[in-house]
Amino acid sequence: MGSFGSIIKEIRKTRKLTQKMLSEDICSQSVLSRIENNEELPNVVVMQQICKRLGVTMDQIMQSKSDEVRQVTTIFFKMANFLRHKEYEKLYSCIVDTHIEDQIYLETDWQRYYYYLGTCEYFLYGNYDKAILDLKKGLSYTFQADKMNISDYEVQLMSCIGSTYSNIGQIEEAEKYLKSSIHYFNKLPNERVNVELTKIFYNYSKFLLEQGRNEEAQIHVTQGISWAQQKTSYYYLSELFSLQSELFSLQGRHEEATEFQKLSDQVDKIEQLVI
Repeated sequence: MGSFGSIIKEIRKTRKLTQKMLSEDICSQSVLSRIENNEELPNVVVMQQICKRLGVTMDQIMQSKSDEVRQVTTIFFKMANFLRHKEYEKLYSCIVDTHIEDQIYLETDWQRYYYYLGTCEYFLYGNYDKAILDLKKGLSYTFQADKMNISDYEVQLMSCIGSTYSNIGQIEEAEKYLKSSIHYFNKLPNERVNVELTKIFYNYSKFLLEQGRNEEAQIHVTQGISWAQQKTSYYYLSELFSLQSELFSLQGRHEEATEFQKLSDQVDKIEQLVI
C-alpha cells in the first residue's frame, strides 16, 4: 500500500484538483506539497479535512492502492470518451465487461458509476424511473446542500435528474434540479469545469422551451453555445444550435433559423467523422 501522501496525490489528480484547490482553508499549499511528497505527516484533523474534500473516508484511503486507483481511472476515462461521443451501447458494455463495480473503493467513483449507469438506462432503454434511481444514488454519495466544493459530476447528475423528471411530466421536480445545476455550475472553479457540462445548458433550455418560456430558454442557449465554443467542444453543440434554430423560427426569423439548423447538421457530420 502506498503512503497517505502518495495516495491522496494520486486521487487529487484523478479528480482534476490542483494543490491550491485541495488545500484551500485546510492548510497551506506548501504544506500539502510536503504531505504529498512524504516530507511531512499531517495531523488527524488535516487528514480528515483532506479526505472529506476528496470525497473519501480515511479508512478508504488507508485501504486504497495507487495502482488500483490508476486502473479504475483508466476504465472511467474510456467510459467518459464513450459518453462524449454518445456511444451508449459501448458505454454500457464497458460497465458490464470490466466489472468495475468490483474494483471501486471511493465514494466519488461510485458516483461516476451510477451517473454512467443512469445515463444508459435513460438513453438505451428509456427506463426513466430506473434512471432517476441510479442518478439520485450517484448524487447521494457526495452531495450536501451546504457543501463548499461541488464537483462537475454532481452538477451533471442534477441536470440529468431534472431532465428525466421532465420526461415523466414532473415539472416542479424537473425545474428544481435543472435550476440547481446552473446555480452550482456558476460556483465551480474555472479549473474544474469540463466539456460535458455543455449538456446542462441544453437540458435546461430544452425544458424552458417546452414550457413556453422562450426568453429564458434563449439566455441559456446563448450561454451553452458560448461555453461550448470557449471549450472548443462539439459536445451537445449540435443540439444547442438546433434549439437556437427553433427559437428563431418561433420569432419568425426564418433565415437565421435555417442558418442555425445548417450549423447543427454540420456539427453532426463532424462528430460522425471524429467517431
